[in-house]
Amino acid sequence: MKLAVVGGGSTYTPELIDGFARLRDTLPIEELVLVDPAADRLDLVGGLARRIFAKQDHAGRITTTTDIDAGVADADAVLLQLRVGGQAARNQDETWPLECGCVGQETTGAGGLAKALRTVPVVLDIAERVRRANPDAWIIDFTN
Repeated sequence: MKLAVVGGGSTYTPELIDGFARLRDTLPIEELVLVDPAADRLDLVGGLARRIFAKQDHAGRITTTTDIDAGVADADAVLLQLRVGGQAARNQDETWPLECGCVGQETTGAGGLAKALRTVPVVLDIAERVRRANPDAWIIDFTN
């Protein structure tokens, strides 16, 4: 199985990789592609992911790319864990509603709406790219 993780440069990715490594007998990942626009984060997280797979005796190959189309090509499943706008956008989503007397939360209320307005178009674009690359691929949206 080829699995692509879009948002693979996230600091949450190593925990995800550890889970995949522990499930090596149940979830046969031959290639795990980490996709992220930040090449420096991919280098760091990709190296850590390879060490996690090696420590767990997982035979799967881990690759990285900043190119979404290349990353999802021939993928059997694509896991999305996006944060459009990064931590700066999260900070805005969680602070400006407080100024209006509302709950400051990135997934609900005014901040959640702002996040959704940024994120949904990106997710739909990626879904279309996945459909073109492999119409039978599963998309798993792990985005908060």
